Amino acid sequence: MKVTEICVNNYRNLAKQTILPSGGLNIFTGDNAQGKTNLVESVYLCCIGKSPRTDKDKDLICWGKDKAFVRVKYLCRFGEGEIEVALTANAKKQISVNSVPIAKIGELMGYLNCIYFSPNEIKIISQSPQERRRFLDIDLCQTDKNYFYSLTRFNKALQQRNNLLKQARSVEEVRDTVFVWDKQIAEEGARVIAKRKSFCEKLKVYAKQSHATLTNNEEQLELDYVTQIKGENVNEIAENYQIALQNSIEKDLQLRYTTVGCQRDDVALSINGTDVRSFGSQGQLRTTALSLKLAELQIFKNLIGEYPILILDDVLSELDVDRQRRLLNFDAELQILLTSATEISHGLTNADCKFFSVKQGICSEK
Repeated sequence: MKVTEICVNNYRNLAKQTILPSGGLNIFTGDNAQGKTNLVESVYLCCIGKSPRTDKDKDLICWGKDKAFVRVKYLCRFGEGEIEVALTANAKKQISVNSVPIAKIGELMGYLNCIYFSPNEIKIISQSPQERRRFLDIDLCQTDKNYFYSLTRFNKALQQRNNLLKQARSVEEVRDTVFVWDKQIAEEGARVIAKRKSFCEKLKVYAKQSHATLTNNEEQLELDYVTQIKGENVNEIAENYQIALQNSIEKDLQLRYTTVGCQRDDVALSINGTDVRSFGSQGQLRTTALSLKLAELQIFKNLIGEYPILILDDVLSELDVDRQRRLLNFDAELQILLTSATEISHGLTNADCKFFSVKQGICSEK
């Protein structure tokens, strides 16, 4: 998968322009606050329909402007494609795929696949389980639309159950109504858990290999999906899920929210037997996060038959020269969009490489 054209207008601080990236490595350099991150972020926006840095679409529009526009053209194994995102200050964003408007974000998933890595991604390892669930969900939504819809239905049912718990005064008052939501939560939650577990089984293999390479075999990374609801298949998980919900109803009513389920699951990560989430050094956190990203690339390649776009936002300064070289020359098939506040040595790059300079919202090829 390759991005062949990026067209932006009033996206954050970016002026109207069109960029034609290389099919291999693309390096965008410039001082801070010039628009490098905004440029690569616009590609990710066309991938999942959201910014990795904000949930507010109006923040993506240039200050003082009413509208912004992003269009990304790409080439994948099925042929050429085009995604457009139109942002308006006082209206819902409009997304089109191959000039056809889509009604739901779920319809966007899987057309343009991206892996996004920035220094902030360390939070996947160091912060709450919610960050690790989000990490899994983004990948699974890109590779499996059915997962996106299951997750959406689960979240809606869970919200309804929690609303009911907040309003109820006794178990008897809500037992029959809660049962309806329990059934839907269990069915959709079981699908979510089963697919997360399957994804993590693949992820642990590739992440372990990547981490060993990055650390010269000095560290061994282990990864496991941690869930309260057990089961060997979807039906078994759903049955156990519904029992767990019924058993927790009194506690849930007291606390006014649902205490069991996949909304509380986590990913356990350890290095040489030590929990890296709690006890990892900054270097270990960075290397673990990078190992996960490299593992993602391999999983996408296996699942969809080609690499996704790899977006590296200001991460080279966090790595030593050897790891920089290995990352930038990961595979000749891979397209990389890289930002850096400092110049990148030509000795680190491969032959199919383009250099761009970004200054005051304007990107120009060097």
